[in-house]
Amino acid sequence: MQVPEEYGCPDLAFSVWTPGGYTLHRHAADVLDLHATSPAGNTLHATKTGLDGWRVECGPEGGYTVRLRVHALAPRTPYSDHVDDRLLFANTVVVLPYLPDHQDAPAILRIDPPAGWHATCSLARRDDGTWTAPDWDALADAVLAAAPGLTTRSFTVDGTAFTVAFSERPPSDLDLDAVVDAHRKLAEAASRTFGGLPFDRYLFFYKVGPKGSHGGLEHSFSTAMGISRSSVATTAAFREALGLPAHEFVHAWNVKRARPHALRPYDYAHAQPTRLLWVAEGWTSYYGPLLLERAGLRTPAQLYATLSSRLRYHRNNPGNRFWSLLDYSRDSWLDSSIPFLSFRSYYVKGSLSGLDLDLRIRAASGGRHTLDELMRTLLTDPRLVRDGYTMADLRSLASRLAGHTMDPWFERVVERPGYIDLSQSLAAVGLRLVPDAARAAASFTGIALTDAEDDRGARVRWVEPGSPAEAAGLGEGDLLLAVDGHTGDHAALEEVLKRLKPGRKVTLGVVRGDRFLELGLEPVPVDPLRRAVRVEEDPAAGPDQVAAREAWLQGPDEGENR
Repeated sequence: MQVPEEYGCPDLAFSVWTPGGYTLHRHAADVLDLHATSPAGNTLHATKTGLDGWRVECGPEGGYTVRLRVHALAPRTPYSDHVDDRLLFANTVVVLPYLPDHQDAPAILRIDPPAGWHATCSLARRDDGTWTAPDWDALADAVLAAAPGLTTRSFTVDGTAFTVAFSERPPSDLDLDAVVDAHRKLAEAASRTFGGLPFDRYLFFYKVGPKGSHGGLEHSFSTAMGISRSSVATTAAFREALGLPAHEFVHAWNVKRARPHALRPYDYAHAQPTRLLWVAEGWTSYYGPLLLERAGLRTPAQLYATLSSRLRYHRNNPGNRFWSLLDYSRDSWLDSSIPFLSFRSYYVKGSLSGLDLDLRIRAASGGRHTLDELMRTLLTDPRLVRDGYTMADLRSLASRLAGHTMDPWFERVVERPGYIDLSQSLAAVGLRLVPDAARAAASFTGIALTDAEDDRGARVRWVEPGSPAEAAGLGEGDLLLAVDGHTGDHAALEEVLKRLKPGRKVTLGVVRGDRFLELGLEPVPVDPLRRAVRVEEDPAAGPDQVAAREAWLQGPDEGENR
């Protein structure tokens, strides 16, 4: 990294977090060594300042060059930085330091891969093969990769150049023409929904890895995703994985451009909590599968199945009893490895809030206004683009589109803990909730289980406060061996618990430390808002409801509301 002489001798720092990953990462911890030299090639002393920065002692001429090594041999996630004999991959905000006092300075990036390797980057490319960024925000937002088997395909939509890249050569059973076609349809559907493509280039980068590789990180001009080799083995398998790029692509509008006020501008030196991740992430999760349906890449039935799955998770999530969507968003910076904190998900409940609000706006306005329109306002209103949106802005926009105050909805769904009742909003588009007998539990116990180390019984992951399990004295970390005399592994014990009748007391066989305990459990009836249901089309829906459903599924026409 070269710092020009005219900048003097500025301090260096590493970002403490990655925009899009709302938790502290302390990227400086991965720096193995850092050396600085003067423009004349003399060694300069570099001293660590605090946890994340360095100070270089320059000569009177100013400027310096820094060389550093960053540990990237054990990636933390499927899409995190990695270097080995087959791949160099990096999110630039993780591996590059920045100049806190010169964040508006332009930068030039050069990648020198080994012979026979090919490189790609989401920044604008120059004629000399380097890449350029107008400031640190743009440089920090980039993806770079190089590999001997790097495979790319390109296409254009509305003048925007798209690239689909795989970190290794996919097998012949993956039809790359079909892959390109799927991404093209996704881009076209997103353009129709959000009022156009706000970029001149976009890179879909797939870091291919072993089983379990799945996840992504959004950027303004790209997304970096981890995907398993089984998901790129065939065209059919890849189509099943399209939910991942759909979600990350929506982020190019929602959070990279339409952004909460608390995240504008990004602060790379501190945690940056916001109470609006239920919009930034939750509404992104709402639009991902909806765009796949609008693109013709999913059927309506597949969309309903996704909604049903999310409703099951939502109703089974005990965190909704204790925390609101605002709480979920703010607390994302807390350590999710703590068992009960792992239930603080703004993704699923946030996605259902987007569905509910969209359908309620459509019903209240007679189909004239939609959540699509609200999103386009966040993307085009000069003040909201400059400053970011607030909770007050969301309330105002939703109320204006609905034609009446939506304050009660925000108070009920967003500000208070609880479970979202979708029956009314779904009915407006001819959908209904029906009991899912195959998944329904006969009673409520308040026990969440996970696999035991040797498949002997099941480990208690969570005991819901105020539940029959808590009253029985069950604790997190207990090893559950038997329920009402029945033994088995995690799956078997889950089935036994699901069949327990309300009011009938049973005995649990539990190991806690080196003790064996017998605890009495008395299940209670299931709360109606927590019963297992599925979403399906209502055969009794009238023509107005069917028309409203078709309008929702189809989305805006080309050029509508632009």
